[in-house]
Amino acid sequence: MNLIIVCIDSLRRDHVGCYGNPWIRTPNFDKFGEKAFLFNGFNLNGIPTIPFRRALMLGREVFPYKDALAPARNVVSVLGWQPFTNEETTLQEILQDAGYVTGLITDAYHYFRPGMNHYRGFHSWEFIRGQEGDPYRTGVTDRIAEPYLYPPIQGTRMQNFLEQYLRNIEDRRFEEDYFAAKVFRAAEKWLERNACYYKNYFLLIDCFDPHEPWDPPREYVDLYDPNYSGKEIIFPQAGTTDTISPAELKHIRALYAGEVSFVDRWFGKFMEKFYHLGLEKDTAVLFLSDHGHPLGEHQIIRKIPKALYPELIDAPLMLYLPKAHGKKSIGAIIQECDIAPTLLELMGVKAAESMKGLDFSAVLNNEKMEMRKYAAGGYHTHAYTRNRKFHYFVNLREPKERYLFNLEKDRDMNQNIAETNPADLAVMEDLLKKSMDGWQLPEKMGGHSYTMPYIPFALKS
Repeated sequence: MNLIIVCIDSLRRDHVGCYGNPWIRTPNFDKFGEKAFLFNGFNLNGIPTIPFRRALMLGREVFPYKDALAPARNVVSVLGWQPFTNEETTLQEILQDAGYVTGLITDAYHYFRPGMNHYRGFHSWEFIRGQEGDPYRTGVTDRIAEPYLYPPIQGTRMQNFLEQYLRNIEDRRFEEDYFAAKVFRAAEKWLERNACYYKNYFLLIDCFDPHEPWDPPREYVDLYDPNYSGKEIIFPQAGTTDTISPAELKHIRALYAGEVSFVDRWFGKFMEKFYHLGLEKDTAVLFLSDHGHPLGEHQIIRKIPKALYPELIDAPLMLYLPKAHGKKSIGAIIQECDIAPTLLELMGVKAAESMKGLDFSAVLNNEKMEMRKYAAGGYHTHAYTRNRKFHYFVNLREPKERYLFNLEKDRDMNQNIAETNPADLAVMEDLLKKSMDGWQLPEKMGGHSYTMPYIPFALKS
């Protein structure tokens, strides 16, 4: 059996139609879901981008973050953000050694930052340049930042990111010039060059959208907020919504929804090619995201460590298998570290000894089967654990800043019951303590470059 993994960065589970969303257009995600296993208990171990991908490719838990920090001068140096070591074995390397042709197509530039060797193990990789703060271009651009620049990001490194992004996209004119379109078009070509000729192949498609900046083609925004006339806040400052008006927040949500619908369209075009080539007969397709994105819920905008609520940690996971027909909903608790061991088992390839994730292939034939009793994970200074009934998270710097929610009564996690339910709190704290296995936050931790000051280029007078 061959394998395609489609990772859609920052896609909220509750923004996909087949997971119950009634207002965002995702016909192609939904069509895929009709023939796939839908996982409702998918919980993240590593958050955000790189920690998640490490857990996915290594097939083991990466939280607690006992490894070193990211290389110096990387754009991000939060806990868990580092390259593969020479001793670690990845999913793609195992498949490469088993005779599979392996390919990576992505516009997620973190794979390729200095010192970050996350493209290791692929026979070919195609990097679509220009997303977010990718240092793709310098020079003056005709695109100006003013329509997108609002007070909270002025004078911060976020302004640098915005200006860099506008330079990167200065020649963008048509829908085909946008990143998701480029990624999935490149993936179609990869299939034409490889899937029709090689007996065994593995393709990882990693699409950075709907990650911010949120600026899909205008027609997609107009689906959700056609009459807006304020600033286009495509790159809001991560944190609270205090500086965002209700109209601006509505429009930010429309921008994100437009991104989701735009990615859905080009995923659909890729799947058309997939079926046109007849690959559904012998190729599994795994569809997932690394996390969601807060859009004003709990007064939080964008992902930050303390946003361990459903809008951030509930991500979609769907698996199409050639011999399975029809949607099946799976409620078992699954984490991304379980995916590689499971896929390798289904493909008849032996997993590495270092892959300590759980093989959940048996769950596919027994929808009521349980794998994990609870999930655990973390985002820099914050950590969480979740079982069927409760969700608990804590600020590891300030342990008194802790939250407990009864998922049976409060699925959206709006009522913190940590101080009124000491017995349940103690149970969840013990689960997290067990997961952390004696690990504590290091004294010296990295931070995000967003918090650093703006550094403008000096122009000739």
